[in-house]
Amino acid sequence: MRRLCIIALWLLCFTLPAAEAEQHFYALNRQNGLSDDGVLQLMQLRDGRMVIVTKSGVDLYDGQQIRSIPVNDTLRMPIPAYEGATHLFADSDDRLWMKRWKQLFCFDLRTMQQRIDTTWHADDFFIDEAGETWLLRGRRLSGNTSGRTLPLPDDAGALQDVVRYGSEVCCFFDSGTLVCYGKDGRRNFRSRAYGEEEAGRYRTTSLVVTGGKKLYQVRTGGSNSILLSFDPRSRQWATLMKSDRLMHTLTLTPDGTLYLTTPDGYLKIHPEEGKTESFRRLILPDGSVLSPGINAVCLDREGGIWLGTYDKGALYTSPLSGLFDTHPIDIEVQPILTDVSLHGRPLQAGAEYDGRVLMEVTAPYADSLRFAHNQNSLSFRFSTMNYVRPRSTCYRYRFSGSDGLWHTLSADSAGGMVSDRGDFYLPLVGLPPGDYTLEVNASTNPEHWNADRVRTIHFTIEHPWWQTPWAYALYALAALLAIGAAFRLYRWHLQRKNRESILLMRIQNLVEQANRSTPSEAMVVLGSDEESHEENDADSSPQDKEFMMRATELVERHLSSPQYSVKQLAADLCMERTGLYKKLTAMMQQSPVAFIRSIRLHRAAEMLRSGGMSISDVAERTGFCSVSYFSKCFQREFGCKPSEFVDEASK
Repeated sequence: MRRLCIIALWLLCFTLPAAEAEQHFYALNRQNGLSDDGVLQLMQLRDGRMVIVTKSGVDLYDGQQIRSIPVNDTLRMPIPAYEGATHLFADSDDRLWMKRWKQLFCFDLRTMQQRIDTTWHADDFFIDEAGETWLLRGRRLSGNTSGRTLPLPDDAGALQDVVRYGSEVCCFFDSGTLVCYGKDGRRNFRSRAYGEEEAGRYRTTSLVVTGGKKLYQVRTGGSNSILLSFDPRSRQWATLMKSDRLMHTLTLTPDGTLYLTTPDGYLKIHPEEGKTESFRRLILPDGSVLSPGINAVCLDREGGIWLGTYDKGALYTSPLSGLFDTHPIDIEVQPILTDVSLHGRPLQAGAEYDGRVLMEVTAPYADSLRFAHNQNSLSFRFSTMNYVRPRSTCYRYRFSGSDGLWHTLSADSAGGMVSDRGDFYLPLVGLPPGDYTLEVNASTNPEHWNADRVRTIHFTIEHPWWQTPWAYALYALAALLAIGAAFRLYRWHLQRKNRESILLMRIQNLVEQANRSTPSEAMVVLGSDEESHEENDADSSPQDKEFMMRATELVERHLSSPQYSVKQLAADLCMERTGLYKKLTAMMQQSPVAFIRSIRLHRAAEMLRSGGMSISDVAERTGFCSVSYFSKCFQREFGCKPSEFVDEASK
């Protein structure tokens, strides 16, 4: 009898005139940038953006614009155990997972790219309310975070839903069976919503929502549907509604109200009061009325209700009481970073700018950025999901590069930084190198701000290479090298000055010696200082002196002849070459070749001192074949160049 009453109540909801909607609905369709007007599923991300899955792709709406990811059917992973419609999950790594009839798709929201795991192997996939991913392989369910493996009963049927309720993991099967597991992976209890006879009618799909003290589940089978509630404390099931028509999706508000979608509209159910309202006509802002089939429903954190239709796009109603309501509102909104621009050019995730990637991820996920010293004119754009009353959105921001105080802005503030559409544009031009932090908060009430919803971005403007620590280290090294080079140059200068002084003294001595000695006498003392000359004079015999004078005269007689050699000198002295070598070596500590060359050089020095001839003429007259060889020999003999000797002799 009770079941008949419930069915009658359900039929009455669709035979009576539909109740007027308590809110106005706003449409989001292809004209607004939606990829398709056929909406399959809806979800809100943790940053506040809405995910709208259409027949053509996955759309992300940030309150201002829509960005789409096309679905590539070739990048899919098999999940043969799943036989339901579109089901969405979002994990803690900012990936969106979409299940759709034996197939699993993965989308990286940070890069807006579809991904595939080529090593994938699982029969089904779930993510619970705590964010833990569960993989079904055979009759075992494994969690990636806790490391737990849950053995599933063989007689419970196919697993369709996994939800977290407190510390328990609740598994729902197509037989209407619920099995709950504790932290240790052991089974806490097992319960069933209905008997085997009724189970065959609702095996196709399952959708479970949690909230408050109960779990709510929609089950379908063919064209049959049932709405159930489960109390985990008493472990009791209750049937809230049955129908021979399909129920699609379900959402639960914080006050315990259920929204349930159907092909004819949506239902607003108050389980505790036993009251159900049916809405089949939706009023748009222009006063027109839609009678669409509703495919999906989602409650956002701002209190708005989103409906997905078969062919009218997404519909949204805000927490406000009506289109012309102007009373102050106080709903929590979250700032979403929609764009980061460099010199007025929006940055694209993964794109290179001046040879480097500045933003690896899309703007909503950009928390830490780094720019070169000449990339110092930036702008940031924020939005919120205050879609209906955007002008009521207020922002406040705090920037570490300024005074560090909160600055509050709205659409009525000067400067136009907050537009009538409710987006906030903040330009930061000509920033000096350094580390910066930008904090942005949003609210519909400038007297109330939620500190937990502050959007924080850290970014760095790098110092130019010439101001980096490495550059300063190079500067210090260069300074040390310069000091060292200067010291070495100074030492070289002192040494050179000292050498020049010594050379000058030697040249002066040579000039004085040439002035006071005859050429023959000068030759006798070659290679010796003045004291040695006196000793040699004392020790030399008259025969030796006569020999030296004769040898010197012979060389001077053939002075201009380069061909005059040791052999000729020995012949002119009536001696063997070996005898001449021994004689000169004993007397002068010189070989005959050095003896002849020294005589030529001393005569050349006398000619240079006398003046009137060039160095080349002197070299030629003293038997040297080239000026360069003459200069080389002259410097080796006297320690100075011929030109230096001439300069000193002319003073």
